[in-house]
Amino acid sequence: MSLRVLAFALSLGLALPAAAAELLRDDFSNASSGWTNKAATRDSDLGFAVYTDGGQYQMTPVSDSTLGFIAAPRQADGGDVHLESDLFLYAGIGAGSGGLACRFQDHQNFYAFVARGDAVMAIVKVKDGQPTLLAQAKLKSVMPGTVDTRLKVDCRGEELRFSAQDGGSIKAKDAEFQNGKSGLVVAGQKMAGTSAVFDNFVLATP
Repeated sequence: MSLRVLAFALSLGLALPAAAAELLRDDFSNASSGWTNKAATRDSDLGFAVYTDGGQYQMTPVSDSTLGFIAAPRQADGGDVHLESDLFLYAGIGAGSGGLACRFQDHQNFYAFVARGDAVMAIVKVKDGQPTLLAQAKLKSVMPGTVDTRLKVDCRGEELRFSAQDGGSIKAKDAEFQNGKSGLVVAGQKMAGTSAVFDNFVLATP
């Protein structure tokens, strides 16, 4: 997969849509809430470290050309989900990105909703390891190379919607993937210093 293409192609509040049924709400204050907690340091560890730190959840690539996914400890029965999370992204010197994913079947097939350090937000379809940009918009950066925002995602049927605090609201239609897991994603290079920190995660069915 081209990490550069994925990274490029890659509203405040916790209120859910009226019809949503909440399955998981986590502020990461409990390290045993079910999220993977592993200080990975080798390629055999999938190339990224994940751990809770001060009530937040951090994902940091420790190998080059890393795409990391962590599934939420609870999942919806089907592929229609509503996701939210605060995100602080430090993209470092590379094309790092972080965000949310739905209908994740494996590292080669899923939908990603990501922000990157040059203030781009995007909906990306990854099929057979090849990323396709479905929609994109601009975000406001606190400083160059960083993003501090709240992400909201809806995967419902063929409709994919993505919004961010201080950013845009974008949507796309795609029916390739109907089911799969939901969770967090990060992409980056070992030496770039990419780090994605998540908080106040919500998973619900729309």
